[in-house]
Amino acid sequence: MSNIALSLAKAAGWISRALGFGGGTTIPGMILLKLRPRALQEMAQELEEIIIISATNGKTTTARMVSHAAHESEISFVANTSGANLSSGIATALLQRNPDERFGIFEIDEAALPDLIPQIRPTVLVLMNLFRDQLDRYGELETTIQKWKEMIESLPETTKLIINADDPALAYLGSLHQNVEFLGLELTDYGSETIPHAADSLHCQKCDSPLNFKQVTIGHLGHWECQNCGFRRPNPSFTGDKINLKGLNGSEFIAASKKDSLEIQIPLAGIHNVYNALTAYATCSTIDISTTKIQKGLSTISAAFGRNEIINFDGIELMIMLAKNPAGANQNLKTLLLEEGNMHLAILLNDRTADGKDVSWIWDVDYEMILDRISSLTISGDRAYDLALRFHYSGFPATSMHVAPSIQELLEHLKSTIKTDGRAIALPTYTSMLDLRAGLNKIGATHSFWEEK
Repeated sequence: MSNIALSLAKAAGWISRALGFGGGTTIPGMILLKLRPRALQEMAQELEEIIIISATNGKTTTARMVSHAAHESEISFVANTSGANLSSGIATALLQRNPDERFGIFEIDEAALPDLIPQIRPTVLVLMNLFRDQLDRYGELETTIQKWKEMIESLPETTKLIINADDPALAYLGSLHQNVEFLGLELTDYGSETIPHAADSLHCQKCDSPLNFKQVTIGHLGHWECQNCGFRRPNPSFTGDKINLKGLNGSEFIAASKKDSLEIQIPLAGIHNVYNALTAYATCSTIDISTTKIQKGLSTISAAFGRNEIINFDGIELMIMLAKNPAGANQNLKTLLLEEGNMHLAILLNDRTADGKDVSWIWDVDYEMILDRISSLTISGDRAYDLALRFHYSGFPATSMHVAPSIQELLEHLKSTIKTDGRAIALPTYTSMLDLRAGLNKIGATHSFWEEK
């Protein structure tokens, strides 16, 4: 590979950081791929093992979990820990790789995945879930499913697939590949027999008949079967059972495989993080990381930026819970209901490219479930007034809402509303989460997101 191309790309990253334009997590890779279109493929070939994790929700946290367990096992690896999950971000991570890093652990955007798989050629491909997200960018969910189908049909048999059996569409895709392991949650008290109105994959991928659900955990995930053609949830090789959700204090469950079982405790809240941890357990088991190292790696994990992350400022504990689509937002709200007492809530809504220009999805979020638990509601972001209108139609009194036009005013309002040693919950979309963290970074409360380890 051209040393000139490598030098220019690396210099671009340094300049980006030096001038305060960002963390240099994408620009180096972008320049490198312009100068050397095959650079991604060439750099990936230098790795012995490549794990790719993709999903609509949970890929950043799960990749972090796998990376943490790998670190406990003293595996030297390269990863896109900043969350830059398009081709430029992967190229940047590989560009900055140390020669002794022979493992790759990458999270990849679900829309970008089909184009990147032929270039990176993973040894393990982990597919967690597909939910409706950014309709203006991805199109309807069926579009992504069809592209993933074509991708899986072209995979070499040597590629190990790890699939969430609780997602009907993914279970179907997994049936198209011989080298596949499934994972899933056992029946749990935290499931429901009622399908939420915002659920997506409710029809059989084989015959298009309505699916029957014995249990629903998140959106359309759960125990399902088609009573028309007989297609049903595969029996998973990796299971999560005896789930105990401890509100915002974390979760615990029993993870089991054909070889072993272990109690997993994670300091991350919600059944969605149980799915993430089970996926990490299955992935780590597949690459022969010991159960002891998996257990230690997951129990000591810290939240990825903006995902159940706690940041303290001026005596206030602010928990940031990314909420970028109906499935994720609803799950966060259900998690909050496990807490006792009322809450100070801040919701931030942007409509930038990384969020999706179409914000109509907020009407599929069941904010009504928490209305009587809100002590104060602060709304902010580029589309704050759309969100205020949504709460108006939910019946929440306008006099109890405060619209903050800037992050600075949002933080000032929280300070004036909440007593010292109090807690606030922030539910931001992706770019508003970055805005919020940047505001907190400006007052010295946290670090830049690209400094994540």
